[in-house]
Amino acid sequence: MNNKNKKGQVTLFIIIAIIIVAVVVLAFVLAPRLFPKKVPVAKIADPEAYIGDCINLALEPMVETLASQGGYLELGNCIFYKDVCRHYLCYTTMPYTACVNQEPLLKEKVESILKTKLQQDNVVMNCINSFQNAATQQGYEVSVCAPNQLKFSVNLTEGKVNVPITCAITLAKGDDVKRVEKLQPYLRWPLFEFVMLAKEIINEEITNTDFDPVAYMLRHYWVEIEKFRTSDDSKIYTLRERASSKEFVFAVRNYVLPPGVM
Repeated sequence: MNNKNKKGQVTLFIIIAIIIVAVVVLAFVLAPRLFPKKVPVAKIADPEAYIGDCINLALEPMVETLASQGGYLELGNCIFYKDVCRHYLCYTTMPYTACVNQEPLLKEKVESILKTKLQQDNVVMNCINSFQNAATQQGYEVSVCAPNQLKFSVNLTEGKVNVPITCAITLAKGDDVKRVEKLQPYLRWPLFEFVMLAKEIINEEITNTDFDPVAYMLRHYWVEIEKFRTSDDSKIYTLRERASSKEFVFAVRNYVLPPGVM
């Protein structure tokens, strides 16, 4: 009889333990839906900050990928180095011949690529709609521009990837009404500096057949430059900001030797 009681108690404890575990798991799964995390009121009162943070969640990975691939998001004329496609920004197949600059307007090209990707993924409008929903949950009356009224661009300046936006937004609660039409969100990223340096390296390669990283770094401490020469006479340039370790990597194939010449 005692054995039966003990077995019954053990079974009961097991059932109770299973129920407790199930309740805990359900709590973790359902809590975000039942009790959604509220956005701080201060951020709701600043549409530019909210929308900018939202855009940067999508923009920063784009910039990192683009920078790792020499200024491109799609694969093209590139060489694989450390398992990543590094695009040629200056290229030739002719022996003893200067390479041809593949992107004379590299800054404008990068800006266009990023803008196109943001448009394709509908990032900016989605972030504006997200702001509208979050503000409504905080008790605000919100109106935002229609998708066909939204205008934005991407431009690089020192230390920033800017995404200036034109979109009429009205935020009201009681007698407090706030209207904005132009937003100036940005991502802190040294893409401008990298692009300008890449252009300088390319010009030096074309003019003087090579670029001296050591001489440049002695004059410009902000950046580390690594140059790796591959077996086919390609050069892989890695530009690294010392303060953040952010990188921009691209390839050059310039004044190559003919086959069989060492």
